[in-house]
Amino acid sequence: MNTGDASYIKQMNRGILLEEIIKNVSLSRSDLARKTGLNKATVSAQVRDFLNENIVNEKSEGELTTRGRKPILLEINADAGYSIGIDIDEHFLKIFFTDLQGKPFYKMNLPVQNYKLDDVTNQLIQNISTQIEKFNQIYKPIGLIGVGIGIHGIVNKDQEIIFTPKQQWSNINIKDRLEVAFKTNVHIDNNANLSVFAEQVYSEHIPDLFCVTLYSGIGLGIINGNKIYQGHQGFAGEIGHMIIDPKGLACSCGNTGCWELYASEKVLISKLKGNLSVGTLSDNFEKLLGKEENKEIVDEYLDYLAVGLNNIINIFNPEKVILNGMIINGNTPFISEVQEKLKSKMNNYREITSSRLGENSCALGGAALAIKNYLGLNMINYVEYDYLSNLDEIPGQ
Repeated sequence: MNTGDASYIKQMNRGILLEEIIKNVSLSRSDLARKTGLNKATVSAQVRDFLNENIVNEKSEGELTTRGRKPILLEINADAGYSIGIDIDEHFLKIFFTDLQGKPFYKMNLPVQNYKLDDVTNQLIQNISTQIEKFNQIYKPIGLIGVGIGIHGIVNKDQEIIFTPKQQWSNINIKDRLEVAFKTNVHIDNNANLSVFAEQVYSEHIPDLFCVTLYSGIGLGIINGNKIYQGHQGFAGEIGHMIIDPKGLACSCGNTGCWELYASEKVLISKLKGNLSVGTLSDNFEKLLGKEENKEIVDEYLDYLAVGLNNIINIFNPEKVILNGMIINGNTPFISEVQEKLKSKMNNYREITSSRLGENSCALGGAALAIKNYLGLNMINYVEYDYLSNLDEIPGQ
């Protein structure tokens, strides 16, 4: 075996062991060897490296009722470092800080002060740099390990922003500037890609998963074989611009009859707000649905939603599809109604559900991806940590 082969095998074993520790929250060395099939000498050597790098720490299992030596458990060293995930949307910047175990500990929700990307970038740097200085003193010795950023538009494989329909940003690279400002690696991707990654990491860890985001436009994130599918140049998932009516409404992309002009929640909200007199949409949603004219509006919306889902299912045959939107997440009967409209005998899938992460998915996915990249893993699994029930209690601004 040459040096290159040995180095490759060592790196592969490193990933296998770290993925298993993360998945199981904590493990003894013997359990780690048993679950991975690696011999104890290999496990011991790798664990020694993990401890030296401060990415893993040891703890006692506690008092045992039987005699004998207490097993020493290994777990990811949560306090050694942290990551940041950012969702750059049209009106808000949603930001999550997560420790090395993927647990969110701080969040920020900032209104966008100016739509120019240079100004948005300045706003990010000004607001986050102060927090980085503070948290670098708390999460030692590693500090900030990386930043993951979601853009609501097309991002190529070189992480350049090719086009955003809302802000009209085109052919811009902010990665280098942010890496200089934050002094760490920055990864930029489409928001739907980060959303589906977060769903897999935090909600249900399966290798074949689709997430359709429905807020202001429609995006599709695809996990295939535990990897984010990006297509030839990174443009995959722009499903909102699938044409469902060739002679339909004109779209900013240049086509007519794009799916998101009929089935995004922005479209549904704009129609419902015509009958909304007081309060917010969420406060009055059930009342609005009780009106006969609104039932027709919603039924038409679900018809269009089902048309697009029918196409996605027939083309990709996904195991599970997650629908993520402000309205759909709080109205699970919509899921049943959509499924009833999927009448084709060619439709084949295991499950369609609403998202448990909601509007937090993109930023959480960015933070989790930064951890995955830093540790050099193929996949990461936080399902057993049950972080989702406490997202509303996380401090922030």
